[in-house]
Amino acid sequence: MRLPYITIPDFHIGPLPLHPFGILVATGVVIGSSLALRRAPRFGLERRKLESLISWLLVVGFVLSHMLDELMYRPAEVLADPVQLLLIPKGISSFGGFIGATVGALLWKLKTKEKILPYLEQVAAVFPISWIFGRAGCSVAHDHIGRVTTSFLGVDFPNGRRFDLGLLEMLITIPLAAVILWYARKPRPTGAILGLLSVLYAPIRFPLDAMRATDIRGADARYVGLTPGQWLSVGLFAVGVVLLVRAYKFLPPPAPIVPAPETTSDEADEHVTPESKA
Repeated sequence: MRLPYITIPDFHIGPLPLHPFGILVATGVVIGSSLALRRAPRFGLERRKLESLISWLLVVGFVLSHMLDELMYRPAEVLADPVQLLLIPKGISSFGGFIGATVGALLWKLKTKEKILPYLEQVAAVFPISWIFGRAGCSVAHDHIGRVTTSFLGVDFPNGRRFDLGLLEMLITIPLAAVILWYARKPRPTGAILGLLSVLYAPIRFPLDAMRATDIRGADARYVGLTPGQWLSVGLFAVGVVLLVRAYKFLPPPAPIVPAPETTSDEADEHVTPESKA
């Protein structure tokens, strides 16, 4: 079995090019945002406030995803030409986006003075679904080139069969999304979804980054033998553990929802007033 190297040409609306990567990422954003907003009323959250939070997450997240991508992976280029930091379409980093979204969330909290974890929980519950589309974009752009391999999971790149790490992460994210959605339906303390997502994603990302190509031009920078993504995976795992411990040890679980008892016809007759009988 051999996985072909597939390229999808850009679409054009007049002179405007639409890249498959951008289309898939935008699709993931729209679907994820819609699902999160649908969940909000079920948990007593205001849709308007969640819309505001999502806007902050996206704007700050995308801006910092590019800036941190340049600083972490191409610091020499930034020193030579700092303008690279402003060229957002040039490239983005997933962990840079995570950090940016965190900054955006903190800014939103400072602005609104709202409790942020209940709202972030709804974003975290559906985030893996958006991530599937995002990594699908990476798989068609082939921008996460892995090591040379003979595995049946290798893709026939022009320079030989290699792992396509965007494709692998997309496939792994599908069961991850199912687990998170299942867990999000269970009674749980606030913060637990975010913690579980962090704890599950970090061990996926760490070994995938270890499979990144080192023999090509523009290979990812490494610091003490690890990529920036690996170092940040360690930090993400630690944050997830803290969130889970805090949720289950220090925060009481939500009170169970007890359905109202059904009223029998005899009991209903006892509550009928003379006026209502008339």
